[in-house]
Amino acid sequence: MPRAKRDKGDPELAALFDQFEGHLVTPSGAAELLGISRLTVHTLCTRGQLRALRGPSDQKTTTAVRWIYIPLDDVRAYALRTGRTTSPMQRWDRWLQCKK
Repeated sequence: MPRAKRDKGDPELAALFDQFEGHLVTPSGAAELLGISRLTVHTLCTRGQLRALRGPSDQKTTTAVRWIYIPLDDVRAYALRTGRTTSPMQRWDRWLQCKK
């Protein structure tokens, strides 16, 4: 996988993407893959059923977290546990299997 030039940007986020080889999705992406709402994804993260990897809060303007990503492996594992084999999830699985 080609490496990005990192003259700027969030080094913590870059390290996270390196650690997971880019296999991360946003809560909206996880919701789309699983066929559930974004609020349900956040609830699953709160309950510990999905890992939510959160960036630092932007203390200058708000206490809101600057970014949240969920490992795609967690999304896949949840889909298998609950039988949520949506067509977007099946497409991602095929793509990821080709990349291995």
